[in-house]
Formats: sequence, structure tokens, C-alpha cells
Amino acid sequence: MKVKNTWINGDCLKELKKMDDGCVDLIITSPPYHNLRVYSNDPSDLSNCESYEEYYYLLGLVIAECQRVLKPGGKFCMQYEDYNYTIGRDGRRGKESITGAINKMFTDNGFCLWSEICWEKYTPQRAMISDGSLWYRNLKVRDTIIAANFGYVYVYKKSTDGLMSRESGSDITLEEWATWASGVWKIPNSSIGGANHMTPFAYELCRRLIKLYSCPGDTILDPFAGSGTCNRAAIENHRNAIGIELKKEFYDAAQEIFNKWDEAVFESDDSYEKMLERFKEQLQIGELNKEKGKAEKEEMKEMRDRKKELCAEIKLLEAQLNELGMKKSEIKKLKDSVGDVID
Repeated sequence: MKVKNTWINGDCLKELKKMDDGCVDLIITSPPYHNLRVYSNDPSDLSNCESYEEYYYLLGLVIAECQRVLKPGGKFCMQYEDYNYTIGRDGRRGKESITGAINKMFTDNGFCLWSEICWEKYTPQRAMISDGSLWYRNLKVRDTIIAANFGYVYVYKKSTDGLMSRESGSDITLEEWATWASGVWKIPNSSIGGANHMTPFAYELCRRLIKLYSCPGDTILDPFAGSGTCNRAAIENHRNAIGIELKKEFYDAAQEIFNKWDEAVFESDDSYEKMLERFKEQLQIGELNKEKGKAEKEEMKEMRDRKKELCAEIKLLEAQLNELGMKKSEIKKLKDSVGDVID
């Protein structure tokens, strides 16, 4: 199998319209804000919207096109965070919640909310370094600001009935699932090996979502592709990638990195069938661990029961020795001499 990396410079809304219905298995993206950073002077750039109303309208059009190109039952993973006002930028403190508006856009376009993840991007200590308002001394006004060191990943499914898929198997191990099953992911906010970008997408975040919600050979789309992190994660995990980036500077920087890739990165002997075999092996390991754990619990129970029996026998012997006239101090000394054996 040879996977393909498709890297497009253009307005995602226009480029999405060129794509066929149901040609994508998974969408992962993090859209720009309308009032946080200006990425370009292009009127198509969502960061140039003058109001939330305009922003939501245009983002809704993108989501509608994404719904069309996504296969039935496919997932759309949207990474975002509520807007945090600052004195320096906005002249005020507080937050602007965009969760409800984004959720409505998805449900209006034939999606149902499938899962949600809280992404802890960095520690509160690091947040304090960059935001002086978080220092302990500022609590004296009892107007506490909590560190904005996290964001959300909302996973939507192209479905309105919320029924489970009949397809079986997953591309993660038991060890990975032990961590990824948590609703809180602690992943550094950095793009490994990607192009420079003012708001980098975490490679590990993309990798987890790709392995959780797609199979080898699937096609992954990022309509706001930035530095191409999602494309890289898809290719390196044996998936096809489509990335659309509006800003030429970001597009060129990522393309320069893609050009340095060895052709071997696109060759893969992985497949859906091999993924199922791996999954079955992990299930067997899980069953063995389950049986082993069950046996260990039974053994511990037997040991506890035996200890109770011994304690009861010792108490009975103490009572009998006491009746025979042995002093309690002597009985204690006798118990201490065999204490290690009993324990």
C-alpha cells in the first residue's frame, strides 16, 4: 500500500467544494479565532471576521462542506478553547464561551456529539510565568483567575441516531488505551518536526485521534492545516492525508519539510486486516491479564481466610494456656518468638 500526502494552498471552503461526497474517513482540525491573531490579510481568513456572528456563519459553511465530504459514521475532531480576555489585548478579563455555538453548528449539520476530551497543554506554573494575574498575591482581591492551560477536543460523528458502528477493531494497544481512555490528555503544546507556526498543533494529539478514529489506509483531512502537523501524523501512521492551508507562508514552510521526506515514508505494508489481527492479539493479552488478575485475587482471598483461621486458633490456644496457668507476659513472649512466621 502506498499512502498519499495531498497538500493544498487555498481557501478551504472553495477547495472542499471541489472534493467528492464521502471521500474522507476522518477530519481533525483547529480553526482560527476571529479576534485572537491575524494570520493574513486574505478576506477568506476567518481571523479577519469583524464579529462572532460573521465568524460562526463562515465556520458553519465550512462544517457543512466537511459533513458532505465525510463518510457516513465518520468522525470530525474539532480542537478549540473558549476565548480568554486579557487586559493588554481586550481591556478586560473574563471568558467568551464558544462551546454552545460550535455544538449547534455541528448538530444543525447532521452530526451528533460523540466524545469530548480536555487537553492540558501546559502546567499552571508555566501559565503563571506568562500571565502575572495568576500570581498568588493577586488572590487578595478574591477575584480569582484560573489558568487557561487547557483546551477542548470535541469529537462529532456524522450521524443523527448515535448508533454504534458494526465495524470491529481498533488501532491502539492495551497500554495506550490505559492512558487514552482518560477524558484528560496531558500533551505538550508543541509540533514535533513541523514548520514554524504561531499556534502549533500538537503532533501527539493528532496521532492519538488518528489511531483512535481511523484505520490504516483511511484518508484524514485537516481544512485548517497550518504547519501540516496533521498531514505528517497521518502519513507516519499509514493513512492518506489532505491538508488545506490558506496562508502561503505556512503552506510553503510545510511543503519544504514534505519535500525532504524519503519516499519510503509513503510505503506501507499495513492494512485494515493487519490492524484487526493486532487488535485480536491485544484482546487475548487482555483476557490473559484478566484471568491472571482473577487468580491473584482468589489467592489473596485464600491467604486472608487462612490468616483469619490462624488468628482464631491462636486466640483459642492463648485461652487454653491461660487456663493452664501460664502468665499473659509469657504468652506474649511466646507469640513474639513465632510472630515472623505468623506474619
